Amino acid sequence: MSTCFAVVNGVKQGGVLSPVLFCVYFDGLLYKLMKAGHYGCYRPMGYTFVGVLAYADDVVLLAPSANAMRKMLRLCDDFASDFDVKFNANKLKCIVFKPYCSHLLTTNLGFQIGGNETEIVDMWLHLGHIITNRCDDDAAVI
Repeated sequence: MSTCFAVVNGVKQGGVLSPVLFCVYFDGLLYKLMKAGHYGCYRPMGYTFVGVLAYADDVVLLAPSANAMRKMLRLCDDFASDFDVKFNANKLKCIVFKPYCSHLLTTNLGFQIGGNETEIVDMWLHLGHIITNRCDDDAAVI
């Protein structure tokens, strides 16, 4: 067991322990999002929270409404402020899944992280899979 020491500059990119250390550090935000009420999405059977999905430093927020997403993003901003985390708004994308009968305008929903507006896209490559707002696999590369 070593003496205590301060961590002052994050984890090494590509380091073997980096994903584990990041998960330990980031678990506080995941827990906060889960316990914040019904902002995120829940699986219908069993009430399992699926409002935030995380794999290493890739995070997906799922919310049932624009207002719920704004609240979740605000919780992320609060966490960033409390723990000196910076979310990269240039990498943040928003996909809106709207009902087929909806005429919802998705040009400016007011989603922000760190004071920066998010980009609304129709599709995005996430962890090797193309996710589209059409809920199909037509854009998947075989």
